[in-house]
This record gives sequence, C-alpha cells and structure tokens, in this order.
Amino acid sequence: MAKIRKLKLSWNDSDSDTVTGYRLYWSEGTNIGYDSEFIDVGNATEIDLPDDVALPDRPILFGVTAIDKNGNESDMTTLAEPYLLHAPKAPGSLSLIHSKEFRVMESREATESASEGLDDDPLADAIESHESKKPVKLKYYDDVGYRKFRSE
Repeated sequence: MAKIRKLKLSWNDSDSDTVTGYRLYWSEGTNIGYDSEFIDVGNATEIDLPDDVALPDRPILFGVTAIDKNGNESDMTTLAEPYLLHAPKAPGSLSLIHSKEFRVMESREATESASEGLDDDPLADAIESHESKKPVKLKYYDDVGYRKFRSE
C-alpha cells in the first residue's frame, strides 16, 4: 500500500442565492464534461483528495458546478492542470548482509550504572581485582551483540 500526500481541492462560493450545493466532476484524459463521473458534495467548497473521491492512478481533470434548488447546473469551472495521483515504484528486495565490522554497544544497565557512579564499572572492578588478586567477572559482547560474562 502506497502513501499519497493529501491535497485539498477548493473553489469559491457561487454568487447565486438559489444554490443549494455543488457537484464535483472528474475524468481521466484530456476532456471533462457533464457526462464525466461526479459526486454531489453538498454545500462544501473544499474536499480532501484522495479521501473523498476514489481516483485511478492516472492524471485526472476536475470540474465543479453549482446546483440550484431546481436541480439546474451552472457552467463548469475546471482545474487547469491535471492532478496526478501517483506513488513512486517501491524499492527492490530488502535483505540483510553480515558485515565484517562490529559495533560496540552499551547495554541499558551499563548506561544506568555509569550514571550512578563507578560501583558497577567492569574496568574499575578488573583493576581492583588485579590489585587484590581476586577473580572478577567481566562483561563483554559476543559477535552478534549478546552480553556475556567471563572470569579473569
């Protein structure tokens, strides 16, 4: 499903006191007339495209007329340039490729503990352990980013 930017199609009110609503016409190609597809839009003077009108994926011409209480229609006001409802073609296939490079990432716990101080800092623990000859577990990440522990 593509994503199309919405546009508002709008027109000025008719000066006639007998107008009860408007009719929106649309047509593919280069000609638009009273035999083209249409919808009655009531007293609205603007609509959102493409929500209010189901349009094909080709250039479209628009026209609007005023309707009076007897059902008579005014001359048609047309849009000078065709509206193109078109989304770009989707990119090709999506794939993941293993890289030979690694990115070192800190875990959320490591970031939180760093903000609290050096109490859980693995490097500080390793220095302290080396000085006291006490084994300590160091945190490291394997080649796919999982946190592991090892004793030094």
